[in-house]
Amino acid sequence: MEEKIAEITIDLKSRRIERIDHHGSRFTFKCQRCSVFCCKLGGPKLSQKDIARLEEGGRRVSEFLNIDHMSLRCREDGSCVFLFFDTTTQVYTCSVYDYRPTLCRLYPLEFKRSGQNTYALRLIPCCNGLNAKDDESVDTNLIIKMTAQILIELLDANLI
Repeated sequence: MEEKIAEITIDLKSRRIERIDHHGSRFTFKCQRCSVFCCKLGGPKLSQKDIARLEEGGRRVSEFLNIDHMSLRCREDGSCVFLFFDTTTQVYTCSVYDYRPTLCRLYPLEFKRSGQNTYALRLIPCCNGLNAKDDESVDTNLIIKMTAQILIELLDANLI
């Protein structure tokens, strides 16, 4: 399910959204708390805003930053340093959920450059929460509104 939700055209100089072409995509999503793909395949790149947000949440840079890659540090098994398994509830928990990095906030969506100043907003097909049992309908217009600002933040941080 590599589905394009929208194409967003941005004026790269002013960082203003010029156009959003919604593809009428419909999907459902409910986090399965499995952390198979989002939290166990290496840490995402971090922007300065991400680092500041994590520090605001009480974390020290030395605790989470992989300076060589400007990304979240990972454990030996590839999982995020902030991922914990709650043995009582049998679910994974993000210990910095309210302060998590931009790319984590965007998941299970991603931006891919599709033109000189155009970016495709796409679903990440390997997420177990897409069209899962007991899932919730997602209003893609709301998703687009929420992610347009994230696109600008990612561009400013050179993360896409």
